[in-house]
Amino acid sequence: MRLLPAVVAAALMLSVSACSSGAAKCEEAFPAAAMSVPGVVSAEWDCSEQFGGGWQRADVVIEATTEDEAIAVMDAVLQAIAASPDLEDRWATPQEYVTEDGSIIVGANDVGFNGPPNVGEVREHYGITPG
Repeated sequence: MRLLPAVVAAALMLSVSACSSGAAKCEEAFPAAAMSVPGVVSAEWDCSEQFGGGWQRADVVIEATTEDEAIAVMDAVLQAIAASPDLEDRWATPQEYVTEDGSIIVGANDVGFNGPPNVGEVREHYGITPG
């Protein structure tokens, strides 16, 4: 019976490390996709993968002088996210995209979404299948 606590502890550590690897993948893949787009100044994600669920939070800073330019950059970021094979359909995209000085803030509703979409919804919207 002394082995049982060790087995349980090992299983818990394996579950936590599996969650951590999913979060690490998320925190690497999202910024890589976003930073591939001209006009993105910085992109940082904080992801959590725990027990079959999780969340994704992002800070995406863009370079734009008008709202139309900001929307074009955000639209390109969403398409880059959709094309990334490293991102899972269930993961959420950023709620907003902000210029460095904070004067312009845009969101996915500006390109036809009803709130921030998940990656699968973005892929469907643009008809993109990651390669």
